[in-house]
Amino acid sequence: MRLTSVVLRQHIGFHFKRHWIVQGKRVPSETGATAELAARGIPVVDPNALIRERRELGPRVEVVGQLPPEVKFDETHPLYKREPCYVYGDRNVLLEGVRQAQVLVNTVVYDELPLKVEERLEKTKIPTALDRSMQQSVLAALVFDAEQVKTAVVKDPERPAYKLPRNYGISDERRNRLLLSKLLLHCERFTGPSVASSRKILSNVRFVVPLAKDLDRCRVPAPGPTPAGSVPLRETVTIPTSNHYEWQTQYPIRRADYRFANPHTILVHCSPADVANQFETPVTDDQREGRLMLKAFAVAASRARQLYGDSVKLLPRPITVQAVQTDSKWFHFGIYQLNTLDLEADGDGQNQPARNLWFRKPRMDLYGECGYLVGKPALHEYNREVLRHLAVFYGSS
Repeated sequence: MRLTSVVLRQHIGFHFKRHWIVQGKRVPSETGATAELAARGIPVVDPNALIRERRELGPRVEVVGQLPPEVKFDETHPLYKREPCYVYGDRNVLLEGVRQAQVLVNTVVYDELPLKVEERLEKTKIPTALDRSMQQSVLAALVFDAEQVKTAVVKDPERPAYKLPRNYGISDERRNRLLLSKLLLHCERFTGPSVASSRKILSNVRFVVPLAKDLDRCRVPAPGPTPAGSVPLRETVTIPTSNHYEWQTQYPIRRADYRFANPHTILVHCSPADVANQFETPVTDDQREGRLMLKAFAVAASRARQLYGDSVKLLPRPITVQAVQTDSKWFHFGIYQLNTLDLEADGDGQNQPARNLWFRKPRMDLYGECGYLVGKPALHEYNREVLRHLAVFYGSS
């Protein structure tokens, strides 16, 4: 057989194992250290005696990964109250959508944004370079991100009991967070440092507003005439009740006189996996918009109570909150003006401030299709109006 360099090569793993076995059989030699320590009066202790010694265990240590004990939501819970409360949270929607939200928070709806905002929209033009950069950012957030987790469960309407295989990809929460951060970055580039220096971004903040309406307790983060023979619905229908709640207003910024304390624009995430109807029916655009309206109301109302106290009804000055809701594809834009917290007052044409105002825009999609098509990343039917609307919201004072 011909000797070549390939034949003479050694298996590194095999030699390492053999070397480990040889070294493990070595007998330690006497170094004279024990006698030297004894001559100096230093005691020598056998390590086996220390290892076998029984020691008393200290206090119980929480092991990483151990689940905490299950919380019992009964009468022993510290938040338990005898009177139940309607709790509108992040995962439920109103059955009648916007119409039900109008009655619930005493609001008038307009199918367009305020005149000054519409005028700024007509004058605002996004540069082509910034628009192309935004398209690349959409691909970076929704396609090129390296996260690989189990995505939401997909159901087939024709076969609801059939379990489709789970796909791996970018989670809805991460897609939304990345996309919104890209949009805000491009809005800062468009408006400049003079506007960006007067903005402060808070993430994952919590707003709570307790309300009392028609002798019913309601905790929030007008339908037309009732047809003959039908049963009128209460404005709290499909809102779940609970006996465990905190009956106090929560606003994430404690200092009322802080420079960045006023709410400017809220960005709301609406994932199909998190937001659902109580009866497992598909969530409609009208229900999503009603959810956004209540979110904007909760932000404005919590700020109003921080400024004017918990007993305020008619506000000395209205509080305006801009609201944007998205699932990383479609967008809802709206502006909520809070004039009063007296939800039982009826306004008329001459007393408009007796009601709150909600200005809205129809739903608009950021793109038609975004993903890998025939093995190539593609973004089709990109809508530049989304960035233009958000830039106007960001730059408004």
